[in-house]
Amino acid sequence: MAQVVQIWLQDTVYAEQLCQSLSSDPTFEGCRIQRGESAPTEGVSDHVRVVDLSNLLRLPQPLANPAKTVVIASGAVDLERVWEAGIVSVLQNSESLEYVKLAILAALLRPSKSAPMTGSK
Repeated sequence: MAQVVQIWLQDTVYAEQLCQSLSSDPTFEGCRIQRGESAPTEGVSDHVRVVDLSNLLRLPQPLANPAKTVVIASGAVDLERVWEAGIVSVLQNSESLEYVKLAILAALLRPSKSAPMTGSK
């Protein structure tokens, strides 16, 4: 089964640049790159999702597989809230696309698992 990277960013120019960069990189040769025009939906927890903060807020909480979500921000980020949601990859859209691709690759390599349970011991 091919791995899937779903890109859900409101900045269409940045999203297109990222899609082109991923598609032309041999490291991601076996991946299907999907660019969404509307908010992402839950369902396939093994896919890597690249989202901005506005699309992140539209996702059902808790996330099905937060470690496979990469957040691209264009300003201040409430890192505590993002971290508590289980997301480990947060980058600014001013970062090099190489850093973004590295975060996506790391997310692809992470095993699928559910969000951490809060309040349990």
